Amino acid sequence: MSYELHEPRFDGTATDRWEEPDWEAVAGDDPTTIAGHFLLCEGGFPPESVADLELAVVDEDMRLNRNALADALHGPHSIETLDVRKELADAVEDLVHELLRDEFESMPETTAGVDEQLLAWREHEAEHEHDVEQQARTDDARYHEVKGEVVESGEERPEKGW
Repeated sequence: MSYELHEPRFDGTATDRWEEPDWEAVAGDDPTTIAGHFLLCEGGFPPESVADLELAVVDEDMRLNRNALADALHGPHSIETLDVRKELADAVEDLVHELLRDEFESMPETTAGVDEQLLAWREHEAEHEHDVEQQARTDDARYHEVKGEVVESGEERPEKGW
């Protein structure tokens, strides 16, 4: 199934620490009552169940939460963890950045520079992995070179400490 993106409905903003409420309890028997708190719905809006909703960014008091927007981009319950098309992930990122810019006039401290930091970290890790692979190849080549010398000469190498 695919997800549908929509703009959240809110009546104000908040910069409080984000703690997701128990959406099942808030929704009761009607998940459509909380659909406006979320960016995505599996199978499209309106949702059939609370489980269809992803990426909550509006609190119970109908305030758009800056930290929830940051969490929607990066973290354990973010767009990064959902199996979505790249186009949808990009659209979510664009909408979140637009909401941050329009409603808060800045990026939250938790995400300011995160994309750049993540990219730099990934590049560093790739370089490190490449260095480790190169070292392993060099060590392997040296091992075979030394082993080949011992076999060719028929001599045993003395052990250390003699």
